[in-house]
Amino acid sequence: MLRGLDARGSEEDPIVVKVADRERLEGTVTAYLRTGVSSVVRDRQSRVRETVERLESSGVVADTEVVGWPERARTPPDTDVEAGAVALYDEFVESVGDEALNPFFEARPGTGGDDRVLELPAICVVYRDDGALTGLYPRWSDGDHHSIEDCLRALCSGDRIENVGTA
Repeated sequence: MLRGLDARGSEEDPIVVKVADRERLEGTVTAYLRTGVSSVVRDRQSRVRETVERLESSGVVADTEVVGWPERARTPPDTDVEAGAVALYDEFVESVGDEALNPFFEARPGTGGDDRVLELPAICVVYRDDGALTGLYPRWSDGDHHSIEDCLRALCSGDRIENVGTA
């Protein structure tokens, strides 16, 4: 028997979270949502926010957070928010390579020799287990697109979301 919790989603279909017969994810799910987006993207972000909140309130994920980040970040950074976004991007590149992040994240040279400008996606979902990055959406892996929707469906149904460091 499938038992779950649901809530009306912003797209008029329910968010169903399977709560029976599944292991609780002890890590942290973080949704990074870009500021200054169109109303269509804002609706999609609301759906992600609702799903993440439902996952935590249902008790199937130990910890969740929703963090705002800018459309672009520069090096050297002008703000702590930019510095954090640059550090995340560098961690992602170290973990999965820059090809896996294109076209979701775009990096180009800045005006100085070591300067960079990073274009950040409207939505990025990260899963960390004991602080280690183990899930990253969106990204490419061996020609497969790992989308935000793939991540949310897997989280809601209790399927595996760890796609970093796996074949």
